[in-house]
Amino acid sequence: MTSAPPLAAFAHWFFQKKIVEKLFIIALATFIFCYLPLLAAYRGAESVMILTFLWLAFVSGRETGLRSAIVRDPLFLACLALLGFLILARLWYSFSLPPGIDPETRETRYVLKPVLVFLVAFGLGIVTRPYRWALLLLGMLGFAAYLLTTIGSGQWINAWVGRREDFGIHNAQHTAMFFGTALIGTVCFMFRAIKASPPGWRYAVIFFVFLTLAVAAFGLIATQTRAAWLGVTMATMIGLTTAAWLIWKKRDKPFSKGHKKAAFGLALCLLFGFVLAGLNAPDRVKAPFSNSQSDNGQLFSIEQYTGLPEHSSNPRTSHGVRLISWRVALEWFKERPLMGWGPGSTKDLIKQSEFFSEHFKKNFGHLHNSFIESLVANGLIGSAILLAMIVWIGYAALTAYRNGKMPVDVLVFALSFFGFWAAINLFESYTLYSTGHYTNAVVVGFIYSFYLQLRDKDQSP
Repeated sequence: MTSAPPLAAFAHWFFQKKIVEKLFIIALATFIFCYLPLLAAYRGAESVMILTFLWLAFVSGRETGLRSAIVRDPLFLACLALLGFLILARLWYSFSLPPGIDPETRETRYVLKPVLVFLVAFGLGIVTRPYRWALLLLGMLGFAAYLLTTIGSGQWINAWVGRREDFGIHNAQHTAMFFGTALIGTVCFMFRAIKASPPGWRYAVIFFVFLTLAVAAFGLIATQTRAAWLGVTMATMIGLTTAAWLIWKKRDKPFSKGHKKAAFGLALCLLFGFVLAGLNAPDRVKAPFSNSQSDNGQLFSIEQYTGLPEHSSNPRTSHGVRLISWRVALEWFKERPLMGWGPGSTKDLIKQSEFFSEHFKKNFGHLHNSFIESLVANGLIGSAILLAMIVWIGYAALTAYRNGKMPVDVLVFALSFFGFWAAINLFESYTLYSTGHYTNAVVVGFIYSFYLQLRDKDQSP
C-alpha cells in the first residue's frame, strides 16, 4: 500500500536472502493467505514458521545480535512466561483436579497461540519489512479467494433476501468477525491504497475499494450477529475519537490535505449510507436486537440471571444461554481462582453441572465469552499473563507512534480493532478456535511489527 518495489526488485531482494529466511518468508505468506482457501497449507506453514523462527532467532541470530534483541522483548518474555505457566499448571492439574475433569492437550496448545502474534510481527517488522503492506494485503486476498471459489451463489441469494448466512466459516459469529475486521481495515487504509496506486490504475483501485467496502458491509449484515454490530460500533467510536484527537493536535499546522480527505470521507459515508438504506440494512440490523423473546414467549429480564439458576435450567435464547452459563462459571471460578480448571475443562464442567439440562449439555460446551473462559480455564495467574500481553501491545503501539515508526492510519486501525476485538469476545469464545487465532495473529502481529522495528532508525514505516 506504500510505494512497493517492482517485481524485479522483489526477486532480487528475495534471492539475496538465506535459505532459512526464504523458507520463513514463504511460510509467512502461506500462513497469511491460505487459512480460508486452503487450511492444510496454513497448518503446515505454521509449523515451518515456528521452526525457521527458532533457527533465525537462536542460531544465526547469535551472530547478528538478533537473539539478544528478541530475548529482551517484553512480548516474547510474556510468551515464555505463559509457556512456563501452562507446564506447571498441567502438573498441578494432574493430581489436584476431581475425577471427570480432564484438561485437553489440544486446548492447552491453543492457549499458546498468542505466540503466533510475535512470530508474525517478527516476520513483518524484521524479515519482510519492505513488503509488510503487501503481506497484509494477502490476508484480504485470501478471504476474497475463499468467497469467490468456495461460496455458491445460493448463499449470496439467501443473504440478499434477508436470511442469516455464515458462508461456511464455522458459524455466523465467526463469519461476522472476518467481515468486521475487513470492514475496519478497508475504512482505515483506503486512502493509503488509493494514494499508493499508479496513476493509470487509480480509478480501478477506487472501484475495488468501494467494492470491498460494499461486500464487507453486506456480509456483516448477512450474519445478523449482534456482537459484531456492537464491535463495529465500538470501533467506529474509538476510530472517530482517535482521528479527532490527532486532528486537534495538528490544529496549528496547515491541514489542506486533511480537509480534502475529510470531505472525501464524508462523501463516501453518505454514499455508503444510501447503499445500505437501499439494501434495507436498518431493518436487518434491528431484527436480531429486537428478538428479546424466548420460544415460550417470555420477555428477557436480567433479574432472572442474577442468582444461580434452578436445577436443569434450559434457556431458550442466545442471551439466556450466555448469562446462565456465565453465572454458573462464577461459582467454578470461586472454587479454583488461582490456577483455574485447565484449558478445555469447561465442557466437562458443564456435563457434570446440576444447573443445566441434558439438552443444554448436548448442545453447548463453552461459555461464549473469551474473558470468562480464560478465568475458568487459567485462573487469575494465567489470565494475568494474557492481560499483560494485551496491555503491553497497546503500550508498544503508542510508543511506536510517538517514535514516528507507526503511521497515523495504523494507529487508528490498531485502536479501532482493539475495541472491535474486545466487544466481540464478550459474546463468543474466539480464543478457542483457529478463526480467532488466525485473526489475532495477523492483525495484532501487523500492529506489533511497527514496534519491533524501533531500533532501526533508517527504515520508514
